[in-house]
Amino acid sequence: MKDKEMIELPVQETTSVYFNNIIRRDVSPITIDELTQESIDSFNQQIELAFTDEAEAAKRRFRYLVPYILQNIDWEEYATPLEAWQLKYYYQRDRFIRKTGLDWDRFLKHEPMQRSLETLGLEPEPVFEFILFLRYYFGLRSDLKFSCIEQFDMMVDELENCESANVTMDVNIGGKHFKINNSQFLRKMFNSVDRSRLSGGAFINDFNQGTSRDKLRALDYYLVKTLLDYLPTDKSLRRGGRFSQAERNFGLSVLSICGRLPDIDREGECSQENNATFDKLMRDFGGQPIPFAMELFL
Repeated sequence: MKDKEMIELPVQETTSVYFNNIIRRDVSPITIDELTQESIDSFNQQIELAFTDEAEAAKRRFRYLVPYILQNIDWEEYATPLEAWQLKYYYQRDRFIRKTGLDWDRFLKHEPMQRSLETLGLEPEPVFEFILFLRYYFGLRSDLKFSCIEQFDMMVDELENCESANVTMDVNIGGKHFKINNSQFLRKMFNSVDRSRLSGGAFINDFNQGTSRDKLRALDYYLVKTLLDYLPTDKSLRRGGRFSQAERNFGLSVLSICGRLPDIDREGECSQENNATFDKLMRDFGGQPIPFAMELFL
């Protein structure tokens, strides 16, 4: 088993954009209650093939994850349906637990979390599994930076959408600075670049250079908002588009479970007393596109 894990570990955690074209963008989240029984049965068949003796436990754990995986990947573009090997390869639970430090027993003993689950009508086991999955894959993003080609694309996009005529570039070569102030020249220079000659090799797959991809608080937002979007809760409890108190308590409990809140006063940190923390997180990143957790690791 150890030899197998040593082989698999660097493979799964290596970043790639090879399959990024199969990610669906701007999807409207759906829950397990909105999936067809046919889709659920098909998914469960692959679980049975992938996990054999542990299939029934895997089905319970995967329950709330199913729509998230099915909806965010364009399986027609992938040119192959979801198959058992994909589940087994991308969902390695023991590794997730080692990497994240999340603990099932601690989850069950987290009183505010359990109360919020009861109020929201959610089952603990598939919720824990969803948190574990997202925490693992979003966690991998925390060490990544934007690749060269991504930074180039962002810069070109800014140039195209910037109405200001004031565009400058400062280049440092061997300690010598070269500053270009001619906006028209800079725009033409970047527009004349043949992007196809850049879109390969290290320019795409080097995620160790450049600026940081995600701030930790952004990852907190991705985690909590994704859960609130995809878990089968009664969204009608929200008033004026604002999250219900039970949802706030749940979101704060997720942050607590993941070590993102102080663990000295769970009752206070994960309750109405700490609404300001939840509301500020939603406000600071509200409207920001949330990436598919596995996006850079397919």
